[in-house]
Amino acid sequence: MDLDGTLLDSRGRISSLNSYVLNSALEKGMRLVIATGRRFSSTLPFAREFRGDLFVISNNGQVMRESPSGARVSETYLSSETIAAVLDSGKKEGFDPILHVDHYEEGIDILAESPITDPRFYNYSGGDTERSRVVEDCFLHGSDRVLVACFLSQDKTRLEELERKLLGLPEAAEFRTVLTRIHGVSFCLEILEKNSSKWSAISSFLKANGLDPSGVAAFGDEKNDLEMLSHAGFGFAMKNAVPYLKEFAPYHTRYSNDEDGIAMTLLELGILSFP
Repeated sequence: MDLDGTLLDSRGRISSLNSYVLNSALEKGMRLVIATGRRFSSTLPFAREFRGDLFVISNNGQVMRESPSGARVSETYLSSETIAAVLDSGKKEGFDPILHVDHYEEGIDILAESPITDPRFYNYSGGDTERSRVVEDCFLHGSDRVLVACFLSQDKTRLEELERKLLGLPEAAEFRTVLTRIHGVSFCLEILEKNSSKWSAISSFLKANGLDPSGVAAFGDEKNDLEMLSHAGFGFAMKNAVPYLKEFAPYHTRYSNDEDGIAMTLLELGILSFP
């Protein structure tokens, strides 16, 4: 299940009903996986609200960790050649880059060249001054274990133009792009490893545990959730999902993230029942 706009309501909270139903699923031996574009450290507090072990796929599939231990299950990094080309192109177009790096144990998640007081960076990082680092050159400080490179703008058209230029690079064969709107922040263009996604991480997890995709119920609200919803046995676009996802998702919930959409759908399907 996705986090923002799906598991979380519009106030950024897990509702009491969603919490009760999903905790009951854990108690019944079902597996829970949070699959989000967020970094692990900002997702962990929500994962810890559940009583038991679950898994967190962060950075749109680049890393999978256990909760609450934080133990890494799998990871995928961008190559240094890709990072160099992407950062160079972005800077030429006037964008300040942000890198998500896999240095969770060392206390570092984000590298940026914008001042921490820059409203874009501050809102994007959630005001996190502990796990974010402002550096003079992102490439020199973070060419290894890079999960995602991203650029922010209130102007979607500018990011779409940058996306076209990035996809024209020779290195484009090694990466993919995701353009989404981050609620309360801006539009965000992410560059990720070509074959990595929320679903690729879920698929690897299923294979490692001898589980069948047909038994997966998945929920999401944004364009980057489509692959996950399309391959799951039951892939639901939330009532509040973007039009693109609603158009192509196999199923739709009758409830939004503010109406306990996940819990209500699981109960209506009979996946969970109570005496």
